[in-house]
Amino acid sequence: MFLKTSNLFSDSRKNNSLSIIGEGIELSGEINTEGNIHIDGSMSGVIRASEVVIGPNGEFDGEIIADILIINGTIKGKFTIKNLHVRIGGLLQGRAKYEILVVESGGRIQGELGISKQNKLITKKNGKEKINSKNGAINS
Repeated sequence: MFLKTSNLFSDSRKNNSLSIIGEGIELSGEINTEGNIHIDGSMSGVIRASEVVIGPNGEFDGEIIADILIINGTIKGKFTIKNLHVRIGGLLQGRAKYEILVVESGGRIQGELGISKQNKLITKKNGKEKINSKNGAINS
C-alpha cells in the first residue's frame, strides 16, 4: 500500500524502518521515527514519520505529521502532511494541511482542509509584475 515514490525499499543504508500496528492491537502514545508506520489496528496519540499508511481496518485519533499519509481506514484529528491520499473507503475527520491532495472516488473528508505552503501568485498588470503573497502585495 505504499506509494511507488516511496523510498522504503530503495536504499537499505538509509536505515528506513517499517513499524506495523497489527489488527487487534490498541496503542496509545507518541511515535517519532524517520521510518514508516502502517496501522491495521487502533491508535490514539501523535505520529511523526516519513510515511504513514492507515489500513482498511485501521483507526487513528490524534495528530500526524508526515511526508506521506495514505488513508484506507478512519482517522480523526489534526494532520500536517506533504502528500495526502484518501483512498476508496478512507475517511478523514478533522483538520488537515497539505501540499498535494488526492482523493479517490469513495474517499471521504469531513472537516477542514488547507494548503500548508502559501504559493505566490504572480500577475502582470500594465507590463509590471505584481506578486501577491500571504502578507500582502509587493509591486516591482
